Amino acid sequence: MIERASPLRRLLEGWMQIVARFAEVQTLVLLGLIYGLVIGPASLVSRAVGSDFLSRRGLGGTGSAWRDADSRPPLLENVKQPF
Repeated sequence: MIERASPLRRLLEGWMQIVARFAEVQTLVLLGLIYGLVIGPASLVSRAVGSDFLSRRGLGGTGSAWRDADSRPPLLENVKQPF
């Protein structure tokens, strides 16, 4: 026996499709606003002040950010209390 969807169920499914479209648009608008009002101006201020969060200035002509690891053997006190 085939069951037919009730009118309320069809109304709910239609409404959910409409709301899903609104949610997609709302997400794009909110992300755009956050970028435009927070991240963009913060990056402009940091560039104007001269901040270098990635420490890229110290690279010089090498073009590499590789740093040698600390090769000392671990101490027992550091293993017991790492922080």
